[in-house]
Amino acid sequence: MEAKIKNHYETKIILVITAIVVFLSLAYSTESATNYIEGIMAKVRPMADVRITNISLYNTTNNGISNSEDYNINNIYGSITLPSQNASVTYKVDVTTFLGAEMKITTISGLSDNLVYELSGYTLNTPLCNINNECNYGSTATFYITIQTRRNWFDSENTTHSFNINFNFEEMNYIAQIGNKKYETLQEAISKVPKNNVETTVIVLKNTSELLTISQNQNINLDIQNNTISNTGTSPVIENYGTLKITNGIITSNTTQGAINNKDTGTLLMSGGSIIATGSRQAIYNGGNLTISGNAYLSSTTSQRATVQNLDTGTITITGGTIISTGQSGVENVGVLTIGVEDQSISESSPRIQGNTYGINTTTGINYYDGILLGKNLAINNQELITDKEDNYSLYPSTEVVNGQTYKTIVLAVTNKITFDANEGTCSEEERIVKYGQTPGILPTPTRTDYEFDGWFTNQNVEVTKDTIITEDLDLIAHWTHYTQVVVARNNLTGTEYQSLQTAVDQVPTNTPTTITIVRNIQEKITIQKNKTITLDMSGKTLSNKGVANVIVNNGTLNIINGTITSNTTQGAINNESTATLNMSGGEIIATGTRQAIYNNGGRLNISGTAYLSSTTADRATVQNLANGTITITGGTIKSTGRNAVENAATLTIGVKDGSINTSSPTLIGHTVGLNTTGSFYFYDGTIKGISSAITGNITEIEDNSQVINSTEVINERTYQTKYLS
Repeated sequence: MEAKIKNHYETKIILVITAIVVFLSLAYSTESATNYIEGIMAKVRPMADVRITNISLYNTTNNGISNSEDYNINNIYGSITLPSQNASVTYKVDVTTFLGAEMKITTISGLSDNLVYELSGYTLNTPLCNINNECNYGSTATFYITIQTRRNWFDSENTTHSFNINFNFEEMNYIAQIGNKKYETLQEAISKVPKNNVETTVIVLKNTSELLTISQNQNINLDIQNNTISNTGTSPVIENYGTLKITNGIITSNTTQGAINNKDTGTLLMSGGSIIATGSRQAIYNGGNLTISGNAYLSSTTSQRATVQNLDTGTITITGGTIISTGQSGVENVGVLTIGVEDQSISESSPRIQGNTYGINTTTGINYYDGILLGKNLAINNQELITDKEDNYSLYPSTEVVNGQTYKTIVLAVTNKITFDANEGTCSEEERIVKYGQTPGILPTPTRTDYEFDGWFTNQNVEVTKDTIITEDLDLIAHWTHYTQVVVARNNLTGTEYQSLQTAVDQVPTNTPTTITIVRNIQEKITIQKNKTITLDMSGKTLSNKGVANVIVNNGTLNIINGTITSNTTQGAINNESTATLNMSGGEIIATGTRQAIYNNGGRLNISGTAYLSSTTADRATVQNLANGTITITGGTIKSTGRNAVENAATLTIGVKDGSINTSSPTLIGHTVGLNTTGSFYFYDGTIKGISSAITGNITEIEDNSQVINSTEVINERTYQTKYLS
C-alpha cells in the first residue's frame, strides 16, 4: 500500500512538470524555451529522461483478473489471474519524454516463459509520441499491452501469475529527413523517394557509414550539410541508377570500390561538397551522365585508378571545381568529355584538373573550353586529342610548382610564337609560345665556336630580351661578335679597353686603387696580384669559370659591388688567400659545383649590404674560413642547399657591436646547420638558420644586455632551427 501511494505521488509530480513544460513552450520562443526547459528538467526530474508515468487496467477477457498493478521507471509489474487459455488482461501504459531528444522502445522483456504479451498502439523502434504526434518535451505516449497464457502452457491448477515487464528505452538515432519525416538510416529515407523523376530533397542529419542505392527514376537532391557519408565493407558509398544532386558535405571511401558508381542510367550533378577516396579506387566511376561544377572538390590517392574514371558509355561535363589525384591521373576518359563552356571567353583557373601522372589521360577526342590541366608527366597525354577548343584561343603550355613539385600545365590563352634562328650557331630551343602581352622570360643562349653571343634581334634589328612585352609573332636572329673583336673589360682610370679581364687586371699599377668595369658576360680564370687594389664593377654581367679552376684567386684587395660570379666546377668561385682582402657589398656568388662560393684561405673577408652567396654542394659550406682567416659579415645573405652556410675555424664576426640588434640582416641559412664554428665567433646582429641546428660550436661574445633566442621557422615546407639575439 505504501509503495502504491509513493508511486501515485511520483505521478503527480511528473504531471506538474509536464504542465510546466507545456506552459514554457507556449510562453517562450522555441530556442529559449528549449534551453530553459532542459535546465529545469536537469534540476527537478527525479529519475530519467524518459520513464513510465502511469499504468491502469484497461480491459479483461474470459474472466481475466488484475490482482495488482504498479510501475517504475522502465518496468510494469503486478499479479494477474488467468482462469483459461483464452483469458487475458490488458493494461494501458503511459510513457513521458522529458527532454528534447525523441525516444523509442527497442525491446520488451521479463515475462516468465508461460506468459506472452501483445502490444497495440505502438510499434517497437518508433518514436514515443502523443496523439498530436509530439515526441519530446513532456509528451506522453499511450499504448496497450495484453498478457495471456502461452499456447499449450495453460495449467488449471496454477492460474495466478506474477509479471514483471521491462522496457528498454533508447534515443531515436535519426540520420536523414524528408520534409518533416525523419529516418534512422539514410537508405531508409532514400527508399521512400518516389520513382517518378520528381526531385525530392533528402537531408542528412548526422555522419553515417552506409552503402546506398538510388534506383532508376528516383530524383534526389542529397543535402549532406556539414556531415560526412562513408562506406562500410568493400562496396561503393553510392550506386546511382537515377538522378542525384550533390551540393555540399563530404563523401569518403577507403575501400577497394571507390566512392560513387554512376551507372549507365544515372545522372550525377555535383556543384559543391567533396568526394575523397583514400582506398585503391576512384572518387567517381562514371558510365552515365556526370556534371561537375561550382566549387566541387574530388580527390584520390590511389595509383590504380584516376580520380574520375569515364567509361565508354559515360558523358562528363566539367565546368568548375577541382579534381586532384596524388597517385595517378585526375581524369581518365574513354567516353565523351567536355571541359568548360564554349562561350567566346575563357577561365584559366576553373575547373582545375591535376594528376600525379597526367591531368587528363584520354583515348578519345575531348572538348576544351576553360580551366587548367596539370600533370607531372604531361598536362594531357596527347594534345592532339583536344579536338575542339574555344575559338581564337591557343593551347598555352607552362609549368607550375605545387607543394614543391613541378607540374606541366596547359591553359587556353591568346598567344604569340617566337622562333629562334641561331645564325650559324647552335640553339637548344627552336620556338616558344608566349601569352599575348606578357614577357617571354629567360631566352635561350646559343653557342658558336669563336664567337660571343650579342643577343636576339628581330629582322628590323630590334633587340628582344626576357623583359620584352610580346604582342605579335616574332622571328628572332642571333647576333654574334668574333672573339678577336670582343671588348670584355675597361679600366675606368685610363679608359683603356681590353679583350681579356686578366689583361685588364695585369695592367693595374700596384698600390693604385682602380675600378675595372666588365662590359660583357665572360668565362675566364682571374688572378689578382699582391699589392693591387681593384674594384670589380660587373655592371650586371656574369663572370664564370673556365675549365676546373677557380673564377678568381685573390692575393690583393678586391671589391665586388654588383653582377654575378658563378662556378660549376670542383674548385669553387673565389679563393681569398692569406695576403688578400675581399670586400663584397653587392652582387651574387653562386656555386653549383662541388665546392664553396668563397674559400677564405687565411685572408680578410668582409660581406655587407645586399651581397648574396649560395652553394648547392654537400661537400663544402658556402663560405669556408680556414685557420688565420678573418670574416666580418654585417649584411647580405649566405645560403647552402647542400650543407652548412658558413664553417669557421678562425675568427668570425656577424653584425656590429653598437648597443642595438638587427635580426633581419645578415642572414645565414644552412641545409644542415647555419654555422659550424670551432674558432672564435662574435654574434651581434642577424639570424642564423639550419635544419638540424642553427649553430654548432660556441659563441664567444654577444651584444651587451642581450640573450640568444631559439626558435623555428618553416621555409618551403621544411622546418629550420633558428637563433637570433633579443
